Amino acid sequence: MRSIRGLVPSLPAFGWLCLFFLLPGALVAVFSLGESTFFGTSPVDLSAPSLHRYGEATSDTFRIVFENTLRLSIVGTLLCVLLAVPMAYLIATRLRGFWKYAAIAAVVIPYWMPFLLRTYSWRILLGDHGPLTGLLGVDSLGVLDTLAGAQLGVVYNYLPLAVLPIAVALDRLDPALRTAGRDLGASPWRVFWQVTLPAVRPGIISAALLVFIPLMGDYVTPSILGGVKAAVAGSLVSSSFLESQDWALGAATAVLLIALVLLILGCAALLLRLAGSLLRVVRPLDLTARFAPRGWGHDLWGPGLRIFGVALTTFLWLPILTIVVYSFNGGRTLPVWSGFSTRWYAAIPDNDALMSSIGISLNVAVLSTLVAVIVGTLAGAALARAARPLRRTLLGLLLIVFITPEIVSAIGLLLLYVAAGPGLSNGVLRLVIAHSVIAVAIVAFVVQARLSSLDPRLSDAAADLGAPPIQVFRRVTVPLAVPAVLAAAVLASTASLDDVVASSMLGNVGTTTLPVFVYSTVRNGLRGDAAAASVGVMLLIAIAVVAIGWVLRLRGQSKSFAEGLVGQ
Repeated sequence: MRSIRGLVPSLPAFGWLCLFFLLPGALVAVFSLGESTFFGTSPVDLSAPSLHRYGEATSDTFRIVFENTLRLSIVGTLLCVLLAVPMAYLIATRLRGFWKYAAIAAVVIPYWMPFLLRTYSWRILLGDHGPLTGLLGVDSLGVLDTLAGAQLGVVYNYLPLAVLPIAVALDRLDPALRTAGRDLGASPWRVFWQVTLPAVRPGIISAALLVFIPLMGDYVTPSILGGVKAAVAGSLVSSSFLESQDWALGAATAVLLIALVLLILGCAALLLRLAGSLLRVVRPLDLTARFAPRGWGHDLWGPGLRIFGVALTTFLWLPILTIVVYSFNGGRTLPVWSGFSTRWYAAIPDNDALMSSIGISLNVAVLSTLVAVIVGTLAGAALARAARPLRRTLLGLLLIVFITPEIVSAIGLLLLYVAAGPGLSNGVLRLVIAHSVIAVAIVAFVVQARLSSLDPRLSDAAADLGAPPIQVFRRVTVPLAVPAVLAAAVLASTASLDDVVASSMLGNVGTTTLPVFVYSTVRNGLRGDAAAASVGVMLLIAIAVVAIGWVLRLRGQSKSFAEGLVGQ
């Protein structure tokens, strides 16, 4: 019986992810072996399977696409981690009380803002008529519409994902370990390198994965800030399916993309192991610590961290504040300031397409979050309480979902929808399924973290008193997990409201979401009413989070809710 403990709560997650993740992934692999048929009944001819399209995808014509993808992803990941470590160290070790929570909020809240808005805001900031040009006399320095512009955008967009796991890992480190190192005569520099950094290595690895995986599939940021000079694999996949209708080439590119992700992750794991073995033998930090300057390091370390924290917070918030201010621009074009006005907010109800996209986005977000909360909560309970073989199998499936770039999952679902025919032709249903796949993994991990921190004797005591398993789950497990479930629901709904990749590929006529509507206007200059509507959705999310936090505070559960929001 112990070998199947937790089987029942894990079944919905296994069924949902096998049907809407593994099966679509298999279809991508199969379609990559065929030839595109532009006028046939099927988009791909599979009568003579071959590897021909893989050769085309890796030819010199598309080699620059994969080079750009690797450069943006690897350099972006390294920069995010390097910037995140001192910020996380400041939050976890130097700030207390209000200032600590304020710093966490300053990092987290920008990530909740609409993805397209915070990306496009750099075009306003660095444009010819932007505030940096007008007030400071700083021009774009040729950054926009180059690979450097795309690099700036990806670092900005994914930096919060790197800060949070490192800050959580540092927060869990016992301060007594650092104090003991200082008491034994070690300098702050040596304590950091030989005590703090090794202890937070899992957080750094998590941060790198959280940044690297979505970066490999992101084509929206490079297209907005990098233009044609920053073509990436995701844009090749998207254009193959949506524009050129060469589905076989798109499928082959997607398979190569996921293979490239696995190759990079494998090489990174090998390098980490080799580096660890080398450091245990050479121990270069012992040598550098002996020659490290003494006396002034401690005096400059704290103020330097605070200055860095202020600079990083400014970097994160400047684009957000810019887009909020410019949503009140009275001019005909958003990037050119022409005076304060609420005309764009007043124009929202008159734009039927915009109002429809807002309704579709909210509808899809609510339904996909509901599915994710139900399936993900059960999966989180299984991860926390199931027997080891079952827990490892479910964890492996969720991790595969997590490390798969969204563009690959999206085209797999597109192939599944086409194969299913009219049964899966409803646009809202398509989007709900797509958004719920990754949301299930998000909810499962957040709920699992909460349940793993609880005393298992509570459930055992209820069972000893005669409560059946379903009643133990309903009367004990669920109430204790409510704060984490609500936090996971906020994260899932935010991801749905912000999704561009899956929504642009899987929606059909009449089911255009707000991010897709905004993305369609970005190419010709962001419309003022679209920006105003996105700011309104941003405020709606903020109000919802504050309201939930206030209710849970009255119940004494606000801390658990806050921990869930930052993945703790």
